[in-house]
Amino acid sequence: MKIALIAEHADPLPAHRGEPACPASLHACSLSRQLAKRGHRITVYSRRSDPDQPTGRTRMSRGVSVTYLDAGPSRVLKADEQAQHTGEFGTALAEALDEDTPDVLHAVEWTSGLAALHAQAHSGRDQSGVPLVQTFHSLNASEQRAGLPEQPERARMEAVLASRADHVLVGSTDQQVELSRLGLPRHHMSVVPFGVDPDHFSIEGSSASEPWNSRREERTRLVSITALSEGGGAENLVQAMVHMPECELVLVSTAEDRDVALDSDARRLEIMAKEAGVDGRVHLTGPMERKELPRLLRSADLYVSAASYDPYGGGVLEAMACGLPVVATATGAVPEAVLHRTSGVLMRFGRPEEVVRAVRTVLNTPTMSTAYGIAGGDRARSRFPWARIAIETELAYEQARPVRSEGRGDEDEHDDLALSGSSR
Repeated sequence: MKIALIAEHADPLPAHRGEPACPASLHACSLSRQLAKRGHRITVYSRRSDPDQPTGRTRMSRGVSVTYLDAGPSRVLKADEQAQHTGEFGTALAEALDEDTPDVLHAVEWTSGLAALHAQAHSGRDQSGVPLVQTFHSLNASEQRAGLPEQPERARMEAVLASRADHVLVGSTDQQVELSRLGLPRHHMSVVPFGVDPDHFSIEGSSASEPWNSRREERTRLVSITALSEGGGAENLVQAMVHMPECELVLVSTAEDRDVALDSDARRLEIMAKEAGVDGRVHLTGPMERKELPRLLRSADLYVSAASYDPYGGGVLEAMACGLPVVATATGAVPEAVLHRTSGVLMRFGRPEEVVRAVRTVLNTPTMSTAYGIAGGDRARSRFPWARIAIETELAYEQARPVRSEGRGDEDEHDDLALSGSSR
C-alpha cells in the first residue's frame, strides 16, 4: 500500500537521526518506519521549515521517504502562525499527489487535515477514491476543559475534519468522548495511542551520572520530561520540592530551543527554585538526544509529571518502559498509559501538596515502588510498542476504504468551510 503521511509541521528526520524532536515528529517518524516494515511504502509530506532541508524526495529509511513542500517562510512557525500557510501547503501537496497518487491519505493533526482536503479539491486527478484518515492527538475542546485557551476557529475546523475523514484516529478515550459529543459515531473512529520504542527504552542498560548531585545515597531521584512553560507542571514540582528535602529533581525541557540559558521559562523556574531554597536539588536541562534519555530515566527512582494537559503521554511511556514507577496527573493520554495503583499513581490536579503525597506514597513503600515499575514496564512493552501502533493504524486504513466508496453528502459545503479555514 502507498501511504501519503501528511505531517505539515512535524518533520520526521530529526527524530530519525536521534535528535530532540516534538511528539508529533516522533509519531511521524516511528509510525512510518513500522508501517514500512509491514511492507508499505510511505511518503511523509512536511512543510519546509529550514532553507537547508533537501529538495525533492529524500530517503529516510527503507520504504520511507520525506518530501518537503514550500509554503510560507523557511523557518519553524509559532503555534499561532501554523494555520496561515496551510492553503499554500495544500496547493503544493495537490501537485505532489498528482505526480504520485497514494492508496491512502493519512493526516496528522488538524492543519494537515485541512491541507489534505485542500489537496483533494485542487488535484488535477480524481482523488475521490483515495480515503482520508485523520489523526488527532489533541482537540481544542479537550484543551479548554484543561484550562487552556479557547480557539473557536480551530475547534470548528476539527469538527469539519472529523465529519469529512473516512476514519478518525484519536490518542485517548478522552478525545473519543469529545468527538462523540460532536455527533461522530463510535464506529467512525478508533483509539490508537502514542507509542514507545521498547528496544531503545528498556530496563536493561547503563544509567547517567549527570546532572545528578553526587550525594546519591542520601537523596531520592525524581525526573520529569516536560514543557517549562505554564501548564507543563514544572512550577508545581519545584514548589513540591520544598516539602521533600530527601529528593532531588531533574526537569528535562521539551522546548525546541536546546539552550536553556536563553529560555525565559527556565530562568523563571531557576529564580523560583532559588527563592524557595531548593536550587541545589533542582536541575534544569534542555532537550536531550534520544540516545541519552534512557540512561537518564534509568538513573532515577521515580518519574513525576504535574502537567495540566498531556495529549501524548510520551514521557510517561518512556519512563514506564525503563522500569520507573510513575506519579502523574490524570489528564489527556496519561490515564491510558498509567493504571492507577497498578503501574503508578494518578493525581487529580497535580498541585504541590498532591505531588508530595503521591511521591511519598510510592517511595515510602519499596515493595509498591518495585511492583509499579515491573507492571509499568510490562504494560509499555505489551500495549504501546510502535509495532503494535502500526498494526492498529493499518486496520484503520482498511476500515476507511469501504466508507469512501459509499460517499457522503454536503461535500461541497464542507470543502468551502475547510478551505476558508486554511486561508486564515
